[in-house]
Amino acid sequence: MLFRRHNQALVRTLVTFLGVLGLAQVGTPGAGQDPALPSGRALVDKFVEAIGGANAVRLAKSIRARGTVDLPAQGISGTVEVLTARPNSTLVRAEIVGIGRIERGYDGKVGWSIDPVTGPSVLTGKQLTELIDESSFDDALHLPDRVKEMTTLEQTTFDDRPAYKVKVVLHSGTEQFEYFDAETGLLIGTEGTREMPGGGSMPRVGIMREYKQFGTIRHPTTIVERMPVLGIEQIVRLQTVEYDVVPPDAFAVPAEVKVLIGRD
Repeated sequence: MLFRRHNQALVRTLVTFLGVLGLAQVGTPGAGQDPALPSGRALVDKFVEAIGGANAVRLAKSIRARGTVDLPAQGISGTVEVLTARPNSTLVRAEIVGIGRIERGYDGKVGWSIDPVTGPSVLTGKQLTELIDESSFDDALHLPDRVKEMTTLEQTTFDDRPAYKVKVVLHSGTEQFEYFDAETGLLIGTEGTREMPGGGSMPRVGIMREYKQFGTIRHPTTIVERMPVLGIEQIVRLQTVEYDVVPPDAFAVPAEVKVLIGRD
């Protein structure tokens, strides 16, 4: 079923936007770093300064971002809300026109997904590992307890911008590439693969554009997610980003998921 394929991709890829709501910070330098290239630390320090500084981010306890989501080629559109809170809670909720609610969350113990086609499900295996990686509030900080390696590979072009390509390897085994604008220092893109509902992994490309100021921090407000194998381009446009307004019970496991795991 065509919609089911696109719907599963929407559920899976929305959560990858969480990382761009924070900032990056280098963990362990990668082996084989070319000394002619700026180190991960130098790239990250420039990025941190460009968005407002590390202290501003460390003060945040939770983030709520709201906006719209569109899949132009498929004629799919709706609204999206992304909630994150310390230490590792996540909820991504989309309301798609003519389809309904799509949700993906993690409360620190249980990862789940809900959509109108497949219904509720409990995430396990690699899907859960990836969600745990993404659910840490400081995931984008790339701290040494999470990041095994971070290596600047080359200067290249990404989204028509001169950029430095950095390979990031997490202790969980997840690998991806991150692109920092060579002029502004901003994080402008990511590449990697993600596990899909039903099994199998798909290459995906994330593009971050149009950084704007919210409070003391700059955030990308247009985030493009491409999954070339499926022919999907998903565009999220953030309209608001708020700090410390997320209630503690926002990440409670939904009743229909509790049934699956035997909770009352």
